[in-house]
Amino acid sequence: MNNRYKGDQLGEIDNDGIAQWYPKCKVRKEGDVYIATPHTTNPTRRAVRKPKEIAVSVKDGKYALENPSDKPLNDNVTQSERSTEQTDKSPPASKETPKTDVRITTLKQIFDELSDRYYKQYPNVRKQSILKDMLPLFPTETDAVYFVDEHWRRKWRNAYTRKQRFEYKAYNQNYEYFFTVTFDSKKHTEESFEKSLKLAFSNLHKRYGCLFQGVWERGTENDRLHFHGLIYDPNKKITGEMETVSDYNPKTGKMKTYLQSKYFFEKFGRNEFSEIIPQMYDSAIKYITKYLSKQGVKPYYSKGLYRFIESDIDGNDVLGKMDGADERDIRLLVAKDFRVWQEGVLIGEASPETIAKASKLP
Repeated sequence: MNNRYKGDQLGEIDNDGIAQWYPKCKVRKEGDVYIATPHTTNPTRRAVRKPKEIAVSVKDGKYALENPSDKPLNDNVTQSERSTEQTDKSPPASKETPKTDVRITTLKQIFDELSDRYYKQYPNVRKQSILKDMLPLFPTETDAVYFVDEHWRRKWRNAYTRKQRFEYKAYNQNYEYFFTVTFDSKKHTEESFEKSLKLAFSNLHKRYGCLFQGVWERGTENDRLHFHGLIYDPNKKITGEMETVSDYNPKTGKMKTYLQSKYFFEKFGRNEFSEIIPQMYDSAIKYITKYLSKQGVKPYYSKGLYRFIESDIDGNDVLGKMDGADERDIRLLVAKDFRVWQEGVLIGEASPETIAKASKLP
């Protein structure tokens, strides 16, 4: 054990508020710098609240509460039995009365359904549409507004977390190309296109060391499925044979010239590749993450991509605090050649070889 190891002790704090030692930090790369987040513990466990189930009727897409007494439903009865029981208690519908769908659900599920229904609307309009449809399910408008606001923030946090996870993983790699592969109905069905492309990514990763991450997304004009991604291709299996292609772009009304991988063209059809220069690395990542806020967009990652490496940080490698004006911000800026320590053992200065040996956090 190295005599510099302080265990879980920070050691002395200097005048700038920098400790002598930071154990078990989560370290990530962003551009040309490394950011370390010191380890913290939370002695309190987060309470998990089970969403309350309610019986609702749905008629012409509008919701109505079927248990206005707001009594909790019996947890010993299955959902199918509840639905049947609720339906059996209802009087038989006459021929003139439209059939009403009664089901057991939660307010959270209804919010998510309405969010999907109105996702093409502008955010403020979408929020008001959700509120309008959920008003009959609450005793007062104030309760409905509070609930919608709370879950609107939940949706926003989830989208932000997806983007953040994508960015953290991308900054830890050295991707070479941004690319798009578009569904070709002459070669695949939508299902076989997605399945075959995922299988190809997996095989290329295992056999040739390729790395991918990206998003599945549908075009706004023709709803055609395509994949936007980043690729690292060390053996040039995909990018070794590229051809320059020109065709008409209906969006601009002009001819467009781009690089196309022959490997992907033969298997999947039309594809576009753009080389990523270092100055445009951040822009390429941001371009893809903007799709993660759209409805139904699914991220894809090659196996083994990580967000953080775990390392003890020597105070001598700390350049300063991320935000010295905010006492709540504990993040640290560390030197790009900082030393990677794990349980007091020096792995080496930060480099691709050293980071490959360090413990990773997904």
